Amino acid sequence: MKDIPKRIDSSTQSIGELLRKPIFYGVPVYQRDFAWTSEEIDTLWEDILTAIEEERKEYFLGAVVLSQGRKDNKREIVDGQQRLAVLTMIFAEISNIWKIRGDEKRSMGVFRDFLGSEDRRSGEVIPKLTLNETNDEIFQSLVIKGENIKSAERKTWPKSNELLYDAFTNIKLKVQSWVNSSEDVETLLFDLEEFLSKNTNLIVIEAGDESNAFVIFETLNDRGLELAVSDLVKNYLFSMSDDHIDMFKRSWSEMSLLLGSENLTPFLRHFWLSEFTLVRERDLYRALRNKVKGPSSARKFLERLRSVADFYAALMNPEHPYWTDYPIEVRSYLDALLLFKVTQFRPVLLAAMENFDSDQVTKLVRMLMVISFRYTVVSSLGTGNLEKIYTETALAIRNQRVKSLKAIFGLLKDAYVEDKRFEEDFVRKSFTKSAITRYILAEINDQIEGSFEKKVAERSGRITLEHILPKNPGSDWKDAIPRDKELSEFVDLIGNLTLLEKGKNKGIAAAGFQVKKTKAFSRSTLAINEDICKNRTWTYKEIAARSLALGKNAILIWRVGY
Repeated sequence: MKDIPKRIDSSTQSIGELLRKPIFYGVPVYQRDFAWTSEEIDTLWEDILTAIEEERKEYFLGAVVLSQGRKDNKREIVDGQQRLAVLTMIFAEISNIWKIRGDEKRSMGVFRDFLGSEDRRSGEVIPKLTLNETNDEIFQSLVIKGENIKSAERKTWPKSNELLYDAFTNIKLKVQSWVNSSEDVETLLFDLEEFLSKNTNLIVIEAGDESNAFVIFETLNDRGLELAVSDLVKNYLFSMSDDHIDMFKRSWSEMSLLLGSENLTPFLRHFWLSEFTLVRERDLYRALRNKVKGPSSARKFLERLRSVADFYAALMNPEHPYWTDYPIEVRSYLDALLLFKVTQFRPVLLAAMENFDSDQVTKLVRMLMVISFRYTVVSSLGTGNLEKIYTETALAIRNQRVKSLKAIFGLLKDAYVEDKRFEEDFVRKSFTKSAITRYILAEINDQIEGSFEKKVAERSGRITLEHILPKNPGSDWKDAIPRDKELSEFVDLIGNLTLLEKGKNKGIAAAGFQVKKTKAFSRSTLAINEDICKNRTWTYKEIAARSLALGKNAILIWRVGY
């Protein structure tokens, strides 16, 4: 068991006791963003209602770890921000309902007790709770001030602010639905407020300084509290910051803003795989502690993390300024990898981006895109062996044991599905994901077209996916499929799928083949539709033949020539 540091106080406090104190609670800039989803919100709310209905005298909500802020009336939240943020949302909605009912006095009473106070000199609201740099502006506007936020503004938000918005919307609906379930709305409002403020308890652990708070945080994890790997790593590094805590905070905050807090754990692991050795996520923290020991080592490690974070951010965003001086096609390869939702390849590129020139990196991105398409998208093979292959390749690049693309492919070859297997899987695969199917057909069309000016990829916003044999065929299609076969065996095969310019598929979804051919396919300017128009009928035979033909195209498009 770890030595418990000095200058630590712990006590059981109700939510009301915690929030009614003349103390203001803040989430430091380096802490992770708001991350609760509807699952956590639903669980908390259902637990609260059950406890109220069962008339429990106590509902325990876990531990909150605080450290002393820069002022006597300030506390920084080392752990517990998600729960405090959601509880604040509930109190905010209670205050809002009183206000809607015309009871300003009770509304302001709830506000002053649990949400904030007004500075008499400036007239500004001083909130009881502030979140980190990413979330606080939205939290204050939405929850504390009750402002409406336009949907156009939300389009530019990071994921954590969307989660925050969804959480508050969810809470508002739950509170309103519950209080409106009875004619005695006022009683239910009081019941909810009083249960939260008097019967809902926390263990509040206060440390005299941040270093002690980080040790407590880690101790709680050892005792079974589930924490993100990135939180453990952050707190471990911060505990060794000595006099450099502000630099540590700044670096971590920059990484969090750059990558998004939800991507910090994948980044840490991919970085480790790229520089050290293969390790499972659950073992990463232990491996890091064995590697990084002492303040000097921690400082150098964090500096290295911060520099590599810029490369990782570029891998997540094809429009990142990093790619400005690269050949234009690198963006399309990265777009494809994002579309495939694969990330295992990233350790390889992290190594290559620091060791190869732009032309080599571009060709390597394409190689990894092709490998991912064959291995994951089409052949749907297990990913267990991939990380071993990619880690060994990344380390070989970093150690300069391989310097050419051909040598790199030699290490990656076990992840490259051979032509025969790839073609067989491509021809018989059901393509049910529209975005990926449009991508595949657009690439095939462009290859058939052979003209850069007519590339579908350049006008994808005006192209729609079309099933030639409809998913819900009418009587005109009664002979298309043998009676002993199921429609599902054929309708999503690549041979039954094509692209059409928007508008040309209007009103033909369930029409017979001759109508579709006359009104749509023959009028299309896309090369991929020319062979369809040569058919007099469209049955499972034509679907199979076209699938085979498109499979031949696919082998040539998604191919590594070594």
